[in-house]
Amino acid sequence: MTTVPDLPDAAEALEHFPFDDGHGIEVNERFRELRQREGLLRVRLAYGEPTWLVTRYADARLVLGDARFSRAMSVGRDYPRQEEATDLAGLITLDAPEHTRLRKLLVKALSRSRMEAQRPTVHAAADDLLSAAMDAGPGMDIVTDYVQPMTVRSICDLLGVPASDREAFASTSAALLPGSAVGAEDMQRRFDALRACIERLITERRARPRDDLMSALIQARDEEDWLTDTELVELVVSTMLARFEAIITQIPNCVYVLTRGDRALWNRLRANPAELPAAAEELMRYNASAGAGLFVRYAREDVNVGGTLVRAGEALTVAVESANHDPARFEDPDAIDFTRPPGGHLTFGHGAHHCVGAQLGRIDLQEGLRVLLTRAPELTVRDIRWRVRPHIRGPEAMRVTWQGD
Repeated sequence: MTTVPDLPDAAEALEHFPFDDGHGIEVNERFRELRQREGLLRVRLAYGEPTWLVTRYADARLVLGDARFSRAMSVGRDYPRQEEATDLAGLITLDAPEHTRLRKLLVKALSRSRMEAQRPTVHAAADDLLSAAMDAGPGMDIVTDYVQPMTVRSICDLLGVPASDREAFASTSAALLPGSAVGAEDMQRRFDALRACIERLITERRARPRDDLMSALIQARDEEDWLTDTELVELVVSTMLARFEAIITQIPNCVYVLTRGDRALWNRLRANPAELPAAAEELMRYNASAGAGLFVRYAREDVNVGGTLVRAGEALTVAVESANHDPARFEDPDAIDFTRPPGGHLTFGHGAHHCVGAQLGRIDLQEGLRVLLTRAPELTVRDIRWRVRPHIRGPEAMRVTWQGD
């Protein structure tokens, strides 16, 4: 039965989402209640207009995968979000047919063989960084000393960025770290320098193509169609941001979960490294990393979602952390099970906007963890400072040492 709820009066306070301050990566108990009730809940984020909150797995797949729900309608609107900035750009803001065109060309450049060819490079970067940290002292901040530089190096290697031009990538990524004190003007200067660097790289690769992603993007064609320079720049920037945001959170979150308590999961992977790919998938499902406001859609027309009639022009926010813990889809969802059948989680999205670089994210996570498991078997988390009300949940800082308790 479809219900058409009476919307709260504008003056009435709506329940705020997220339901907690973002500390930790545990799934809020409120989601359990919402998955069991009929219909959707109307909520308000820190900024933007009210939104329907989607918490069940089936409803999440519908909203993320059905063309009746739009990402492009967010542009120019006061869309629901956790941060004050409202500017949106890049592939994620487009709908078909423009999104289809750009995504097809990007997929052609990001072939599976090209992505897998990155694995040794990512492993080497992680190995070098851990060696440097071990030489420097008894521990490190896994966010700033390991994950951030590892991600920058692997992105630059993938694109073919020469060593002389990597400072622009490092500077921008440093400014994006959780807890960064970089102001809006400084941030804009860093992004301007990054775009200028990418434009120079495009010019060089047009003249002298190489075996790298930038050359592949320039050469990717579909009949008479190709990427303009502006599209190339924005695709590179958005690819870098998506990869950075994902891995800067996932590796620390996974280390935290694996090493807490009796460390049984960490010790299991040390003893059975062949389980790492399956373990990484399960940890991405389990960890409540994807935060509020990342998966916003607008209804193009009236649509029934989970028993609620969502009107055309209304916003919906998908709570991926809740969908990934829906018992209607995952048996015993609050348990970590490395033998769980692979696939199904929505951490990388679903449908037309499923993350194009998902396999790269998997490689980063697997190799980043593999190096730690192999070379720092007694790694212990000593101190964590969690992000507060983030759009992606995870540590702002995480101090680890090589020795156990």
